Amino acid sequence: MTELVSCVVPTYNRAAFLKDAIESTLAQDYPNWELIIVDDQSADNTAEVAKAYAEKDPRIRYFLNPQKGVSSARNYGIEMAKGQYIAFLDDDDISLPHRFGSQLKAMLKSNNGFLVSGFQSKDRDTGEVLSEYKLELKATCSGFPSRWMIRKDLLEKVGGFDQAAAPLEDIELSSRLARLETFAQHDDIVAVTFPTEGSASSATEKKVKARLVLLERSQQVFSPLEAAWWQFSAATDYYMLGETDKAMEFLKMAALGDNRGIYGLAYRYFMFAKTFGGILKKVNLKVLSTLREYKLPVLVEHPVVSNV
Repeated sequence: MTELVSCVVPTYNRAAFLKDAIESTLAQDYPNWELIIVDDQSADNTAEVAKAYAEKDPRIRYFLNPQKGVSSARNYGIEMAKGQYIAFLDDDDISLPHRFGSQLKAMLKSNNGFLVSGFQSKDRDTGEVLSEYKLELKATCSGFPSRWMIRKDLLEKVGGFDQAAAPLEDIELSSRLARLETFAQHDDIVAVTFPTEGSASSATEKKVKARLVLLERSQQVFSPLEAAWWQFSAATDYYMLGETDKAMEFLKMAALGDNRGIYGLAYRYFMFAKTFGGILKKVNLKVLSTLREYKLPVLVEHPVVSNV
């Protein structure tokens, strides 16, 4: 294999973590890569750190994001990429040494343009594995770009990431990619994420707005049950925010899309339980989180590819 892999790293005020992300790229077994660091106008010494590495290795390229936001930073990195294959890496994650070679081999083997691999979550201080995810996806969309590899032409066709869908911009992008082809699940662990204070996460208000954007844009992509799952998720967000009427509205929509009757059960429960106000809020949130995932079937049959 000689294909060039372009790894795009958006970064903002995480110079210390960025070093680990860069070092994990330098440690790749597969040598034909470029690392595109897009600085989202950091106020710390991110530029100094990135430029120091770029001076030592010509495969590392540093850019200052001309706009603002992680989506525009990723899109600028895609634009600057010279490779046919794009791998993303968040600045507080790392790639395992075999990542590029393993993913590229799987893509060439499957002839699929969008690959979603497995990843681990670890404690940064102790190295303890907290969780591991592989071949677990049941639906149209996929989050966590640090485990993705995608052909650049597919990203260009759908227009890249959309900041209006933040903080679910990765999931929203994958739903648009699904109009071209479904992703393949890769039977390998290729990246590590670390629970970090200040990691890419947003308040519930932003999440519920993003879910509504996703639902609106993906009506022709989602099956009725998948749309119902997102409606149920929006209902949970609204209930957490104390907007009971909105929660009931989306629970009702979810119930109509679920022919199993499980979301209908949740709707009937909350028609009764909402009268208890905040007294049982924790219990009700537990009920919601349990019923959302209860016996959820495989909604999309993604091809599975391994390197064996």
